[in-house]
Amino acid sequence: MNTTQLESFPFAANPLAVIDKAIAELELTSAQYADAVKSYEAIAAVLRKIHPALEIIIFPQGSMRLGTTVRPIQGERFDLDMVCLVTLSGTIYQPEQIFNLVWEALGQDETYRHLRRKKNRCIRIEYADGRKFYLDVTPAVPDWAKSTLLYVPDRELKKWFSSHPIGFCDKFKKAGEALPIIRRPMLQFANRSLVLANASAHVEPMPQHGAFDKTPLQRIVQILKGDRNKYFQNNTAYRPSSILLTTLTMHSYSHFVTEPVADLLEFVAKVVAKLPEFIQETGTAGFRKFFVMNPVNSEENFAEDWTEEHYQHFLAWHKRFAEVLQKLNQSRGQGFGTDEMLKTLAPTFGTDRVIRAAKELGVNTNALNDAGKLCSIGGTLGVVGAAVPKTIYYGGEK
Repeated sequence: MNTTQLESFPFAANPLAVIDKAIAELELTSAQYADAVKSYEAIAAVLRKIHPALEIIIFPQGSMRLGTTVRPIQGERFDLDMVCLVTLSGTIYQPEQIFNLVWEALGQDETYRHLRRKKNRCIRIEYADGRKFYLDVTPAVPDWAKSTLLYVPDRELKKWFSSHPIGFCDKFKKAGEALPIIRRPMLQFANRSLVLANASAHVEPMPQHGAFDKTPLQRIVQILKGDRNKYFQNNTAYRPSSILLTTLTMHSYSHFVTEPVADLLEFVAKVVAKLPEFIQETGTAGFRKFFVMNPVNSEENFAEDWTEEHYQHFLAWHKRFAEVLQKLNQSRGQGFGTDEMLKTLAPTFGTDRVIRAAKELGVNTNALNDAGKLCSIGGTLGVVGAAVPKTIYYGGEK
């Protein structure tokens, strides 16, 4: 799709509606999600067969549990995460022992013996090309002092690292339940034109989900991850992790969600613009340490590996993307036509994807421009990624 085709595109759509549809293309489809659940349960069954006497708890974590999956740019395969929590009471085990226990259990199965690959903190199951995802199985043990936490083995450092994936997901879900407050100006008609009545604005909660199929928090995370993947596709060493982006977004979202805004696009632009403010740092320029702490586990720093170069690359990416959203936000109500809007979105979200999204919408121009109303997209909330596979317990009644 070239610029000429963009210029001739007939629809005038809300930018967020187009972005929403474009990002939806990057999610797991319902069929892929069902396939991932089937694979998840198959791995659990193998571990149950090999170690029937142990209590092994299997549960999804990360984007699959959060409902924020986004297909990577290169390879077009999803990285899906699950935890294998092994309870071995009465004995102290070293990190590599727990890792090897799960590794060897999978190796006793003819199928997984040839699919497993060792990573630093997980075991990757690499399926054939027809499957559009990997499964990263992370061995873990409970933190007996804090029952809701767990420890993950790091093979390279031969150390345990504290983590709290379920607590993080619960906090994210709770944060997403708060919806932005949209100012709804009271309008009066005068000579068939809309005129703002003086001092007549009131505040009301945004209608559920606004212009998004999912919660605004879920979709903002996906928007950021999608653009991050494209920007860093040739520079993965400095690509900010998904958990770091998710945490920053959750902080910014929760901070601004109670401040009234004109519309959802203004809110999204504000949340994205303020992300760097939630990165903590110590030390002097060039010798700084950076902190993006897990909000439910003070021992877990998602920026623990960041250097000054990581920080500067993050700021460069963030500045460019924030400016795109700001341009879209400032253009509302200033004669910024559909053609200009689509051409602004195309470099960031992909020309073909933007055109397909707008075509799928086929919305009425006047309805979108009527008093700043949002386009409400039909669909089921969280069709993909919201229905989390049940936690599977083996070796004990729960």
